[in-house]
Amino acid sequence: MNNKEPGYVYILTNPSFREDWVKIGKSSRPVDVRSKELDNTAVPLPFEIFATMKTTKYNEVEKLVHKTIDRLTDLRIRQNREFFNVAPQMALDIFRDIAMAIDDAEIIEYESNQPINPDTDTIDKSVRTGVSDTSKIQLAFWEEFNARAVNHAAFYKEFSLRKANPQHWYDLSVGSSEYHICLTASRQKHELTAGIYVSSNKIFFHQLQEHAEELEKEIGGKIEWREASKACRFVIYRPFDMDEKEQWQDALKWLYDISIAIKKAMKEYA
Repeated sequence: MNNKEPGYVYILTNPSFREDWVKIGKSSRPVDVRSKELDNTAVPLPFEIFATMKTTKYNEVEKLVHKTIDRLTDLRIRQNREFFNVAPQMALDIFRDIAMAIDDAEIIEYESNQPINPDTDTIDKSVRTGVSDTSKIQLAFWEEFNARAVNHAAFYKEFSLRKANPQHWYDLSVGSSEYHICLTASRQKHELTAGIYVSSNKIFFHQLQEHAEELEKEIGGKIEWREASKACRFVIYRPFDMDEKEQWQDALKWLYDISIAIKKAMKEYA
């Protein structure tokens, strides 16, 4: 049975956490109240609100979010806790997917603990249906990525395009069962990344790490290596302001070029 009064499912981050750690929980009261309650001696720094979903079905939604993440991969830090080793944006994408099936879901994104759309009494229809301004601009970016790819002959020859989606990532198949190339364009983090995603074979991932210097030289960028309990990846960064559309052309060219370089460098290892 649904609750009569709406509550909240929330995504919280904390500067003291490792990168891509989040707390996903629920509250019958406003999340800013709940986040302050969690600011105690157990954590050195206050929590920051990344996003919330307001709905009368908040009990069911929280369970569904946890179950969805658990089904995707082994990213729960402890099985009896609400902490997950997952990027906040990925958790937000799960919120959006669930919100599309709920009539009363209202998603609000936050920056510096303030709603990105501060008019919370009259939430824009795009937020209510789970499609935020960030989703719209991310979708536009990946649509542009697909449209311009045909003009980058080397990239277009090497890779098959996928349907553009409003998420911050874009996957490229390389014909290998060991890994795929993952690209990201984060509006909130002001960055582009390109790298590989290894779903389960840690031996393969560790073998790649042994050749870190050679890979960096061949790809042409500093690699950051990330190992989680199941999936692993390496990434290369580039600053990027998605709101500045004059940067898009250079950003897209970098993604095309770096993808080709990664695939070429990886041929020796997979």
